[in-house]
Amino acid sequence: MGLRLLGPVEMTIGDRSVNLGGARQRTVLAVLGLNANRVVPVDQLIDAVWGADPPTTARSQIQICISALRRIFQEIGHPEAIDTRPPGYLLQLAPEHVDSLQFAAQLADARRQADAGAKAEAAATLTTALALWRGAALSGIASDQVQRAATVLEDQRLTAVEERIQLDLELGRHQEVILELRALVVEQPMRERLHAYLMLALYRCGRQADALAAARRAREILAEELGLDPGAELQHLERAILQRDPSLGPTDEASPAAAPPAPRWTPPQPRLPTPVLPRQLPASITDFVGRDDQLDQIRQVLGRSPDDDRDHRGMPVVVISGMDGVGKSSLAIRAAHELGEHYPDGQLYADMHTWDGQDRSAELLARFLRALGVTGSAIPEGVEERGELYRSMLSGKRMLVVLDDVPPDVPVLPLLPGSSSCGVIIASRLRLTGLPGVRQIDLDVFDLQQSLQMLTGMVGRDRILADRADAAELAVLCGGLPLALRITGARLASRPHWRLGGLVHRLRDEAKRLDEFTHHGLELRSSIRLAYRALDARAQRLFRLCSLLRAPDFPGWTAAALLDCSTVEAEDILESLVDARLVDIVQYPYTSVRYRLHDLIRVYAAEKLGEEETGQDSAAALARVLGGWLALAEAAHQIDYGGNFTTLHGGARRWTMPREDAARQIGDPADWWEAERRALAVAVRQAAEAGLSELCWDLSLTMISLFESKGYFDDWRECTSLAYEAAERDGNRIGMAAMRYSLGTLYLFQSRLAEADDCFATALEMFRAEGLEHGCALVLRNAAHIDGLRGDVASMLGKYTASLDIMRRVGDRIGEAHIMRNLAKHRMDEGDYQGATELLDQALVICEQTGCLRVQAQVLHRFAEVHLATGRLDLAKPCLHQVLRIVRDTGDRIGETHALYSLGLLRHREGRSDDAEVILAHTLERARSLGERLVEARCRFSLGEIALATGRPEAGAAHLWEAAELFGRLGSTFWQERANLLLAKADQLAPPVAEGVAAWAGLAGDRPV
Repeated sequence: MGLRLLGPVEMTIGDRSVNLGGARQRTVLAVLGLNANRVVPVDQLIDAVWGADPPTTARSQIQICISALRRIFQEIGHPEAIDTRPPGYLLQLAPEHVDSLQFAAQLADARRQADAGAKAEAAATLTTALALWRGAALSGIASDQVQRAATVLEDQRLTAVEERIQLDLELGRHQEVILELRALVVEQPMRERLHAYLMLALYRCGRQADALAAARRAREILAEELGLDPGAELQHLERAILQRDPSLGPTDEASPAAAPPAPRWTPPQPRLPTPVLPRQLPASITDFVGRDDQLDQIRQVLGRSPDDDRDHRGMPVVVISGMDGVGKSSLAIRAAHELGEHYPDGQLYADMHTWDGQDRSAELLARFLRALGVTGSAIPEGVEERGELYRSMLSGKRMLVVLDDVPPDVPVLPLLPGSSSCGVIIASRLRLTGLPGVRQIDLDVFDLQQSLQMLTGMVGRDRILADRADAAELAVLCGGLPLALRITGARLASRPHWRLGGLVHRLRDEAKRLDEFTHHGLELRSSIRLAYRALDARAQRLFRLCSLLRAPDFPGWTAAALLDCSTVEAEDILESLVDARLVDIVQYPYTSVRYRLHDLIRVYAAEKLGEEETGQDSAAALARVLGGWLALAEAAHQIDYGGNFTTLHGGARRWTMPREDAARQIGDPADWWEAERRALAVAVRQAAEAGLSELCWDLSLTMISLFESKGYFDDWRECTSLAYEAAERDGNRIGMAAMRYSLGTLYLFQSRLAEADDCFATALEMFRAEGLEHGCALVLRNAAHIDGLRGDVASMLGKYTASLDIMRRVGDRIGEAHIMRNLAKHRMDEGDYQGATELLDQALVICEQTGCLRVQAQVLHRFAEVHLATGRLDLAKPCLHQVLRIVRDTGDRIGETHALYSLGLLRHREGRSDDAEVILAHTLERARSLGERLVEARCRFSLGEIALATGRPEAGAAHLWEAAELFGRLGSTFWQERANLLLAKADQLAPPVAEGVAAWAGLAGDRPV
């Protein structure tokens, strides 16, 4: 039996295809197959079949589909395949019975083979994996949810193709891949890597001129379609080809020169044991899991052959560092045992956790000397003399020294052998960077798979499989910390009658969580306490206050706000917490360093906060941090818009830092908004919980530019709702009005016009009652846009005029420019292109004077629309390319979608229908993913228009029907009438089409939207 998703959805028995029934059943099976061996909630299945408008009988209809599918599985001998598992259903199929899972497994195998150097095998495995594809994934399933999954699968397929071609090129098969690459760059012109591979293959076949021609073609495609230059990788390759860079490989023959043979590894030669052979290592734990990469690194440093000593003048030292409980000691001891044959003279071991800051080097050296056979009065008195004798006795020996749990501020150098033939492993919270020539290995917590592997080894596979969901939550509550997992596993192993869910329930109580991590001498709290007590007073206080920060991670300036001190001073204190392994460093691409508390350490910090800080001091520290977020968000908005334009601010207290520090924190506002999105949303939530309603609504409103440009509608709705409720509790009428305006703007972006209208009406009434003119202007501006969509021109012009008058009176220059841009659209609709141009000229001057790139891009986009409407395509093209550069530089995904739609229209007007369809289809998918329903509908309309113009009335009718239906739901009567007119044209071109469309429309209730 096989479920096939990589092509038309199909289930087979041998060579026979099984009848899967109607469209709904096929959709349900597709969703279950995409989530094979994972529970799929009923709500997800409903969304897949009906989208956002399910019938009241949706649940019962899903049950009918499941029953029908169960009968099909029963007929083919798999009656147990579909299981009911709250809150939905589980399709249980072995990976080899689902082609998408087979593909993923073979892709992973190929990557492992490639990593191991088996390139030919990896290429063959990828070829086998790609042969599983029979066409477009999940074709025949008209579901937005399923098609989004299909897009992901298609991207995985293309990535696999690229990886296979890269392997072929590394194997010297450049001649064989040229034809395939030529077809691929036509099929996928936007994937720069395919262009690069084609260039490289041509060059390696001695076809430099053809390779450069391919580079020029890639440049033309990217410039014409996207208005951009090629990326750095493609540009670098083009220069290298032009210069005949030797690193590119051969140019005159089709196969590379033979690679030199890999050096042979010589196994270690046995040595005669010395008379005294210390074997001090503790036993290695039998259920040791994970850390394979780290063990490999340790072997590379310490596992060399004795014959290699002449090439290593220094003594090899490995330092394993990480937070308490992360498994440093377990790794050090396991590695030492595995390295036993490389150190035949024995191992010396010291557990130094009891030193507690005291230097007991003399005592430990005496113990080591006794282990080496020195007794009684032969052991010198002082540390220096003992060290000298210790190093002399180890000279020339192959001895491994393990120093476990080394405390901070304890000198380690006196304990190290002096001979390069010896090796050292040190485990410590600190990285011990002062030691020369060490290999640092930082340990992080386990991921979910490793955590479950460890629990399974301690508790038993059957017990874990019986409660998979509880086992996964248990691993998450342990935070992937091996010590916490060990304590949890030991407790469960000692109580075989316990259900995993019972312990999960106890661990959910954060206030008592650390109490649960205790078992027969193992205790998590004491490990954290040891590190905490080693801090000075200010570091201890910062550690406690850090528990107030709820975001997953935080920037360094928040420490300054918590302590109310300078950023430089706070960052130094914060780094001491990093050194103590109580705070982790997190580094994301394109962002500054950030910090994070492990969940269980945060619990301990919160305990200490409650014990040692007053509620008033904690509240003040939290207010400072939230005020800091508001100050930076306001500053970022000012940089984006050239001032406090198109927004309102309240009187909440800000926590400010010096201007140069703030500028350094923000950098590029587009990058800053994106990097801090989660933290800002958490700040809104915490402000609401803390009763800081003025700060809450102000911060939420300031974030609108982030929400609307990136399409983060879920965050927008959550922040607005929280801020409105907080303002309502405090009777803060301005805050309530601002959040009704914000929610209405969200609904406007989602084309939910009736709900937007209701919000704007309430907000306008409140702003007028509070006498806040600027708020009235913002509401009137957006309400006018709704009137325009509905065709109520008189009301639209009245609101725009009133809003424009207020904007000018209160000095909101960008608000003024935005309204003039919208009025220009009205002038265009009236045929007054000269008047539209005059308005846009004024708006553009304002944008340039204020430096507001975002609205400048919107104004330029309207200029392009004027040029398109008047047939001046030569002016529209550079205008759109400039818009695309701006919106991409500023990260405006919504603006990019609108600009790409216009670029598709431009291509159509230029007579380049194929290019136009590619751009519009790409834009359609972007609009659907961002929830831009109006752009989605217009893309459908334009694709239908192109299909009719190119003699494909059936395809045109399908697009136009979708467009008309969507315009109707959006309340855009003008565009709906245009779509219906073109549908009538499709009927004239091919009368049978009308019957097909009518029949299709009659089944619309059964189709996913």
